[in-house]
Amino acid sequence: GLPSHLADRGSRMRWNEDSGYDVAYVEDKVVTDRGLVGLGNAGESYVDFGKGRHYEDLNPAGFDPAERVKVLDAEGIDISVMYPGMGLKLGGIEDPELAVWSCRVYNDWIAQWCATAPDRLKGVGALPMQDPAEAAKEARRIKDLGLVGTFVRPNAYNGVPFHHPSYTPVWEALEETGQPLGMHIAGLADMPGASRAMGALMASGTHHALIPVIDQMITLSNLTYGGVLERHPALKVIVLECGGGWIAHWMDRLNEFEESYSWAAAPMSLTPEEYFKRQCWISFDPGERTPGALGPFVGADRFIWASDFPHNDAKYPGVVDEVREHNDHLPDAERKGLYGLNACELYGIDVSPADPRRARRRRDGGAGPHRRRTGP
Repeated sequence: GLPSHLADRGSRMRWNEDSGYDVAYVEDKVVTDRGLVGLGNAGESYVDFGKGRHYEDLNPAGFDPAERVKVLDAEGIDISVMYPGMGLKLGGIEDPELAVWSCRVYNDWIAQWCATAPDRLKGVGALPMQDPAEAAKEARRIKDLGLVGTFVRPNAYNGVPFHHPSYTPVWEALEETGQPLGMHIAGLADMPGASRAMGALMASGTHHALIPVIDQMITLSNLTYGGVLERHPALKVIVLECGGGWIAHWMDRLNEFEESYSWAAAPMSLTPEEYFKRQCWISFDPGERTPGALGPFVGADRFIWASDFPHNDAKYPGVVDEVREHNDHLPDAERKGLYGLNACELYGIDVSPADPRRARRRRDGGAGPHRRRTGP
């Protein structure tokens, strides 16, 4: 756990009897006063959404690895790469020491959690970008823990965007270890970004549809025009939780403006499109209809998919059926890549057919691994 002098300032939940919601705190800030609504409500009604629900009473497959494996079996998924729910609030911690310790605790926990079913559950570790030197050390420790990647929020940690040179040790550590950088949104106003800057200008209901794309577009563009992808050609970047259909337009837009604004950008030897195809991947939601259409423009080997389970907006049960509905018509190699082989290569997951059931699924273009999260 956290050292005693930090224990009362880490991410925590407190029940509010008056409102009937859990309240989430980070340091001395309220992150949300309506509980972690949506993190574990997969398959439930939106009526009285989250009212009267304690965090620990959400879907047990978000907390218990044995329960998660049961969900994978029921859905027909071989392997799941686990990203956090509440753990995304680690990015909103301002105190670097608290951030470092909190990420260590989370990483130890997720490694132990996935070790319960190591052939089915693969974890990614949190990087404390509030302290880049310590984040570089933690990247190497994450590798030693047996986790398959790392995650960050696509936001400016303590106001410092990712193209700032202070993050160089982190990019070097990720290149050295071969681990991907998973950029996962949270849509909260606890960090600089679209939610904090633009939330008041947005119509009710549009927030989570738009905020993720805006934050990811900005940060992916910063990594490109800011020269990070040029200086770190072995850095692998995954754009998560924002859909994938916009990425071809991003390529066209950034390609066009690189020509006219190269005087303002960092030196680049490739076009933005070429950087993406060399070292980036993007995750599609199960209901998206565009992977087939965009493959020729973006590169079908750059596509993975995500169930979003156990979030409320996950298709559950039936997420694999949803993926197949929109993508079973794809050419064999593209279908198998999207359904799992691209992710296996990206995360360095062995897919040797030791399990006859798993081998049969791969021959059929089966699903797995997909990306999904744990509850805490």
